[in-house]
Amino acid sequence: MISVICVYNNEEILQSHLLDSLEPQSCQYDLVLIDNRLGYFDSAAAALNHAISLAKGNYYMFVHQDVAFKDQRFLEKLEAQMHDLPEKCIAGAAGVKDRRGTMSSILHGIPAKPAGLIHVTSPQICQTLDEVMIVAPQHLFWKIRFDEHICTGWHLYGVDLCLSAIRAGFNVFVIPVDMYHRSSGESMDKTYFDILRKVAMKHKEHQDIIFTTMGIWPTSKIKLETAIILRRSKDAIRKVIKSTSFGRHFLEIWSERKRRKRQTEF
Repeated sequence: MISVICVYNNEEILQSHLLDSLEPQSCQYDLVLIDNRLGYFDSAAAALNHAISLAKGNYYMFVHQDVAFKDQRFLEKLEAQMHDLPEKCIAGAAGVKDRRGTMSSILHGIPAKPAGLIHVTSPQICQTLDEVMIVAPQHLFWKIRFDEHICTGWHLYGVDLCLSAIRAGFNVFVIPVDMYHRSSGESMDKTYFDILRKVAMKHKEHQDIIFTTMGIWPTSKIKLETAIILRRSKDAIRKVIKSTSFGRHFLEIWSERKRRKRQTEF
């Protein structure tokens, strides 16, 4: 049985997406909802570690509130996929292995579009997973929990978990799933970079580069700071361009052409 674990702050979105798509599922599941509308938890790591203490499934699926499963057999198929993967593994709906970009089979955003440059049709090894959906066997959490000291906000807690799991001998996979994510996953603020610095420091002896769905980050302090400066500069320019309707239209066309040119399938 899968424990579906979600920390939410918007009950309407939770109901119209995740809960409505769970209702017709073909198999039993354990639902663990953490209500954070009043901000009791100040980090995803703290909230999810609390949720783990309540979960009863053989697998734990951590998922965002604005996710909808498009298949009534989604959980049934997911459990079968996890059973077929190596025992010591983590799996997710989107992830990154190298500089080629995000691997995924899901749709996201409004209007809906592919979430990754690389469309997966079978499980693929990667380095880190996006936090939109992560599935791990119960026994992983006998050794590793979400790091509340490093991931002090709402970013990179899944990335850190994957890197810690790799050090513990686990494999990380992106798997094909029929799923929609309402958000386009572009949320990035100052806290992202603060947490990123701590994650890089924690794993720099084992990883020269951390590949994430939000960027490629060297773990060397000087190189990382340079990468952060460049990213902030690009984001500032992009924000200016998007401030006009013409700019937004130009970026949409450019992004779509770039995606189609680079898109591949595994």
